[in-house]
Amino acid sequence: MLTVLLLAVLALAACGGAVAPGIDAATPAASAPSLEATPVPAPVSSADMPANPLDRDGMYTSPPEMTIDLAKVYYATINTDKGVIVAQLFADRAPITVNNFVFLARQGFYNNTTFHRVIDGFMAQAGDPAGTGAGGPGYDFADEFYPGLGFDRPGLLAMANRGPATNGSQFFITLAPTDWLTGAHTIFGEVIEGADVLDLITRRDPNAAPDFEGDLLISITIEERDSSVLPTPSPAPPTATPTPTPTPFAPSDVQGSIDGSNRLLADMTAPERIAYFNIEPALVIDTSLTYKAVISTTQGELTLDLFVDKAPLAVNNFVLLANLGLFDGTPVNQVTPGEAMIFGALDNTPSGDAGYLLNSETSAEIALTKGVVSYIPLQINPPDPTISSSSIILVALGDVPTEVLGFYSFFGQITEGLELLDLLTIEDMIVSVTIVTE
Repeated sequence: MLTVLLLAVLALAACGGAVAPGIDAATPAASAPSLEATPVPAPVSSADMPANPLDRDGMYTSPPEMTIDLAKVYYATINTDKGVIVAQLFADRAPITVNNFVFLARQGFYNNTTFHRVIDGFMAQAGDPAGTGAGGPGYDFADEFYPGLGFDRPGLLAMANRGPATNGSQFFITLAPTDWLTGAHTIFGEVIEGADVLDLITRRDPNAAPDFEGDLLISITIEERDSSVLPTPSPAPPTATPTPTPTPFAPSDVQGSIDGSNRLLADMTAPERIAYFNIEPALVIDTSLTYKAVISTTQGELTLDLFVDKAPLAVNNFVLLANLGLFDGTPVNQVTPGEAMIFGALDNTPSGDAGYLLNSETSAEIALTKGVVSYIPLQINPPDPTISSSSIILVALGDVPTEVLGFYSFFGQITEGLELLDLLTIEDMIVSVTIVTE
C-alpha cells in the first residue's frame, strides 16, 4: 500500500496550505534570516512564556543565538500524557537545530502543546503551538544534513518544514524507516528510551477532520551530559566527493514515445521502471490534436480527456509515459472513498515514480468535479512554482475544493467510466493506458 504520507499530503479536503516534500509544517511564510547577521532580540524568559500555547504562535522574530556547548551531549525528556520519551540530541551533527530545540524547550515553548499529526507506520508530529500544523515560533532557519545520516530506522527526531530552510518549532519522530525523507528534513536526535510510548500515542490524521485533539505534550526537559549513549558517528568527510552529473535522459528522447510504437517500459519490472529517466520531457506532442487516454483497469475501462490546450506540458508528459508503457500492470496505490484515488507509484512507495520532477501548470481554470486528474504535488512553497511528481497521479472521487487551484496540476477529466471509480480498491491494477488522438 502506498504510504499514508501521500494521502496525508494530498487529501483534497485539506489542501489549503503549503506542503513540503515529506512532512509539511504549513507555517505562514516568513523570511529566513541569516543566523550570522541577524540581531537577536532579548529572549522571552520562561517565566514570561504565555500559558496558552496559542499565544506563543509567532512570538519570536529571529532564531536564538548559539548558546549550547558543543563539547557536551544533550538529552531531551519529552513528557506526554501517555508516558515519557527520552532522546539524545545530535548537537555534533545538527548544532543549529539542536540549539533551537534546546532554547525552545527551556523557555517552555513546547509545554502543553499536542501531537497534532500522528500517522501509523510513519511518524508522530508535534511542536506546533497552534495545534493545526500551521503554527511556529515566528522565524525560519537553515537545514543541516550530516553525511551518511538518513531516515533508515524508527525513533529519529527531525524537523518538519514546508521546503528548504523553513525549519521552525515543529518536529516529528519516525515510527518506521522513511528513506524518502533523507535530504529533505534535518535529523537532530534519536529516541533512547520510551519507544513503547510512541506506540501508545493516539493516531490522528488532520486530513481526516478528527473531532478530538492530539495527545498532550506536557513538557520537554533538557539535560546536559559529558558522554553519549549512542555510538559515535562516523566523521563527515573533509571534502565531499563530487557526484558525477548524469547524462540527461527524458521520455521524449526515446524513439516511439510519441506514437506509442515502443512500449519498452511495459516489459520491465517495477524496480526497473523507477527513475528510468532523470529529466522532464521536451514538448514534442502535436498540441493541435485532441488527446484521450483509455485507462484499462481490472474493473473496466476509463476514458480520460486530456486538456492539451490548458496544460500542454502535463499532457505531453502523461502521453509519453503512457506510450512507453510506464503505467501498464501497476497497482492502484491508494483509495479514499469520496476523496481520491492514486496510481502511478510503481512500487507503492512515494519515491517510486519515473525519476524526475515536473514544473506544474497550475493556472488553468478547470472544473473541479469528480474524475478530474492531477499530478501529485511534492513541493508547494508560494510564490515559487509548484513542483509535482513525474508519474504519481491523483483522480478525484468527488468535487474538489476550489482552494486547491494554484497548487495542483490538473490536466484531464474522466468522461467515461465514472461509475467504475467507486469500485476501484487497492486490490485493483492499472492494466494499461492507451493514448488516442483525434
